[in-house]
Amino acid sequence: MADLYEVLLVDRGQRWHAGFVVDDETETDVLLRAGGRVPLFGSRAGLEHQAQESRLELLDDLPDEIDLELGGWLSGGAPVPSLAEVSELWHLLVDDPVAGRALSGERLDEAYDDLVEEAPDWFATHAAAARPALADAVQRLRGVLARPS
Repeated sequence: MADLYEVLLVDRGQRWHAGFVVDDETETDVLLRAGGRVPLFGSRAGLEHQAQESRLELLDDLPDEIDLELGGWLSGGAPVPSLAEVSELWHLLVDDPVAGRALSGERLDEAYDDLVEEAPDWFATHAAAARPALADAVQRLRGVLARPS
């Protein structure tokens, strides 16, 4: 059964509401899509309407907040964000049919496993490979984000 949760996407100071589908049967978690694009809304009300049209119940859990910039770490390498922030962004992107391609590969799978397990010195060990791959995945995701309604 698929459940729909709210995700707040934060990018360059703007905040949008998006739907995140968690499906236990397929074991994938992906952003809700409509016509191949990820619909974004300026309020939760718009997301609720989209959920109804998609025949999904929008659950009342507190929304996760995903910052697509991570304070400049993706583009400039500093400042280093918390492991939790990187983990949330990675989780949003890794199963995405468009953005996830940038994160495929054995080295990045290992980096993600270490990130989830909160391995010590994660940034020293994996940042050189992970940062550009995440930045590429974010760029791909931005390509399918619909204009906020």
